[in-house]
Amino acid sequence: MKYINFNGDKISKLSLGTVQFGLDYGIANNSGKPSQKSVNKIVNYLYNNGLNCFDTAQAYGNSEEVIGPALKTKDDIYLISKLKSDTFTSNAIENVNKSLENLKVDSLYALLLHDSGLLYNWKNEYSAFVDILINSKKIKYFGVSIYSSNDFMLALENEKIQFIQIPFNLFDQRALKENWFQKAKECGKIIFVRSIFLQGLLLMDKDSIPKNLENSRKYLEKLDFYCLKHNISKNELALSFVDTIAKDSLLLFGCDNLIQAEENLKNYSSLKALNEDDILEISSMFLDVDENIYNPTKW
Repeated sequence: MKYINFNGDKISKLSLGTVQFGLDYGIANNSGKPSQKSVNKIVNYLYNNGLNCFDTAQAYGNSEEVIGPALKTKDDIYLISKLKSDTFTSNAIENVNKSLENLKVDSLYALLLHDSGLLYNWKNEYSAFVDILINSKKIKYFGVSIYSSNDFMLALENEKIQFIQIPFNLFDQRALKENWFQKAKECGKIIFVRSIFLQGLLLMDKDSIPKNLENSRKYLEKLDFYCLKHNISKNELALSFVDTIAKDSLLLFGCDNLIQAEENLKNYSSLKALNEDDILEISSMFLDVDENIYNPTKW
């Protein structure tokens, strides 16, 4: 397992996103939410293989309630949860306490805003909420999940924000084009990458894609051709592309079952870094992907 050192904390670079544990999530998800027993097995397997960072949110159905018992006996865990902006402003303290109760812990490593709306009209009272949460040791860091370039720049400029969760994958290369990783590093902030597999779209057979995403077919065909040519699976390529570029960032992945967890960990453990020529070739293949394809909110 690779680890990121952030202000002295050794965090597994590969981190588990748990939205699938609370919602029927993902374009390629045909099995629905796993049982508590299955979640326990997934968490135990990953923890025993060095993964120590877990991401959840109150908006993920009952994900917090499910992940809490699974992590109950685990030490040295980095737990990250999220609140929607309206939930944060209405009663930040009470809602964080709710997450802590659900997760059966005394403190979150980081609390993130689930959306970036507050960044556009940030007020002193929001900073005061963050200070109270940190000073009372209910959270260690504060952050935000962003969706656009404007969101990112506002997060970068906000002194209260230390964690910035971004979408980044083969089809969505804004972070690479606009140098988000270097900019965050220069400001002492950590990037948390989500949507590596684009909710499973990147791993789908091109003949199984839904009608509303038919325009992604030509890009999936390009992806299939590249993987065949270079004898690499789509899973491995998607992971390696992000891992190579996002050197000092956390990478978020999700899974519906233990088999997927084992596959992702196996692939990640044997990943080979891509060279500059690989990155240039791959990025040029997907330069013109439309936002309606790479942005799930448009689906």
